[in-house]
Amino acid sequence: MKLIELSEEYYDGAQALRRRIAELKKCVETEPMCEIDRLRMRRRICILTGMMRDSMAISRYLENYYGDDENAGEEIEYVC
Repeated sequence: MKLIELSEEYYDGAQALRRRIAELKKCVETEPMCEIDRLRMRRRICILTGMMRDSMAISRYLENYYGDDENAGEEIEYVC
């Protein structure tokens, strides 16, 4: 497997997490539930958000691992 393919896998995983986060946020806003369950759902959303950010950062890092000709010799900062 090439690094660009691995980068795509991380990106796809991040997009799946993004969709799940959107589903959970909608559920928190619309579904009737007790406050404890609502807090648990928000905690789960926070954890998934961190996982999504990490996956995106790894995807970008792997995508640019060898650098590119445009930015050759420049220090590149990897930020989500």
